Amino acid sequence: MSTGSPKKRGIVFRFFRFLWRSVKAFNTLVFSLVSLFVIAVILYAAFNQRGPKIPTGAALLLNPAGNLVEQQTVVDAATLLQGNELPQQALVKDLLDALAMAKDDNKIELVVLDLSKLERGLLPTLESIATAIADFKTSGKKVIAVAGNYSQSAIFLAAHADEVLLNPEGMAVPEGFSMYSTYFKSFLEEQDVTVNLFKVGKYKSAVDPFLRDDMSEEDRTARMAILDAWWEAYTVGVETARGMEAGSINALLQNAPEQMRLAEGNLARLSLEKGFVDRLVTDNERRDYLIGLAGEDKQNKDYRRVAYKDYLRATRLPPEQHHSDKVAVITAVGDIVDGNAPAGEIGSQSLSKLIRKARLDSNVKAIVLRIDSGGGSKTASEVIRSELQAAQDSGIPVVASMGSVAASGGYWIAASADEIWASPTTVTGSIGIFGLMPSVEKTLARYGIYSDGVATTPIAGGASFTRGISPAYGEVLQAVIEGGYQQFLTTVAEGRGMDVGAVNEVAQGRIWTGKKAKQLGLVDELGDQEQAISAAARLADVKEYSVIQVEPELSVEEILLRRFSETIASSFPAITNNPVSRLTNMVRQKLGFLGRLNDPNNAYVICSDCPVLP
Repeated sequence: MSTGSPKKRGIVFRFFRFLWRSVKAFNTLVFSLVSLFVIAVILYAAFNQRGPKIPTGAALLLNPAGNLVEQQTVVDAATLLQGNELPQQALVKDLLDALAMAKDDNKIELVVLDLSKLERGLLPTLESIATAIADFKTSGKKVIAVAGNYSQSAIFLAAHADEVLLNPEGMAVPEGFSMYSTYFKSFLEEQDVTVNLFKVGKYKSAVDPFLRDDMSEEDRTARMAILDAWWEAYTVGVETARGMEAGSINALLQNAPEQMRLAEGNLARLSLEKGFVDRLVTDNERRDYLIGLAGEDKQNKDYRRVAYKDYLRATRLPPEQHHSDKVAVITAVGDIVDGNAPAGEIGSQSLSKLIRKARLDSNVKAIVLRIDSGGGSKTASEVIRSELQAAQDSGIPVVASMGSVAASGGYWIAASADEIWASPTTVTGSIGIFGLMPSVEKTLARYGIYSDGVATTPIAGGASFTRGISPAYGEVLQAVIEGGYQQFLTTVAEGRGMDVGAVNEVAQGRIWTGKKAKQLGLVDELGDQEQAISAAARLADVKEYSVIQVEPELSVEEILLRRFSETIASSFPAITNNPVSRLTNMVRQKLGFLGRLNDPNNAYVICSDCPVLP
């Protein structure tokens, strides 16, 4: 049997591809009109290249919108032309670079941290930006946080500002962290859908929603450990930055109804009384206050400012490569899939191509792989790890730098690195594996539809969406999964210098924080990407070096589409931030990985317990 046969691998993949193609078939004249409009705007964006001016003594407006990400998702023309949802994303590196440059820029008087449109960022990302804000403040310049309402992520960033302003009709009170899943067991049984599962690892809960109607105790334990660690880091970070009494946030939230009654149901008042904000100001009062700090832009009747994206376009220069020795940084963000994939996903071939490009550059002395992924295809993960191993075999040290999440397949690709660095609140581990193949033979039988035939071997035609899984084929797949788990354990053991049995003790699909993973030997050091880069240079024994980003080259079309999608997302938030979009995101988050199951061996290393951005 060739488990890698394209025909065999396609049951789930072909089904969801069929659904997608069916949706795309409903293009109408309306979409054609939208297409003409989009093309016109893209052409305008292409030729309207006037550079922004930075007024002296102005404020740098740091106004991230949507989710904080380490790599922006590519929006293709089809997504735009069909009117599909556009992602609102703010690139973390842009925020960090803007703060770093503005720190020593005499033209910048202060930073206005406008968090009105910030939706969410995972804790390690928030901590890195908070550190950059603190570094900026050492210049003696102020940071003023403003918003009509503060999301929970925004509250964390605002806490590190010198002053936090809130609209009297708004709120700035966190609610805590949670992880919930939607379970479909009874629904699938009612529809007579058979869920054929093959897995190893008692904590590997990626398929629990299809097999249970509630959370397993193992899953509950693993998730709660992560949430407790994140909540402690969050509350301590906010309380310390705001000078609040230790434990005051928990005390507030444990008695939230009574606290709201005391505040007469006024969330803005509660936010002020509990120390999350400094002042309640109307929009006009806020504008006047900022004009007093940064001066007035008489043309716009507002305070003088430059938005951070304009600021970066005006000041950011191509990185100077003073030294011939280079440390190459490669970013791997998203689900791991076989083949090629755009930014926002990790394709085995596309990422391997970047690694190979760095390896074949004689000036590259070390590679840093920045990972933010909950995994995906087992085969694709091993292809990527093997390419990194080839770089190591050629004498180039590899350092894995973990972002918010580097678990399951995300950990697999890091396992053989010379050093692994993580944030204390990184979610990692999830060393486990499963195979999932739904089938609807019982559903079809309801309507008198059956399948029968002949085959030359017990496994020929043994996996079918309409016929189900034959016993012999099921045994083969279970053996594939068990062998894959042993391969995972061995890969980790060899990469980490551990005994296979010791790895198994901390594996079983269990997730860990970066801090705990270091104690268990799964991580070498705790630190950010810059520290990982320094470690890579140390391993390569180079003292003076330039840092280069190895990225796929964007076509002119992709550049224009990215700029246009950013403009639409920021200018028309209703398109990207509405109840329907949020519901769509929730469904996609819960079930979306099914459509990406394209491993040729039907073996997956996915962490569904890991917190993800919608």
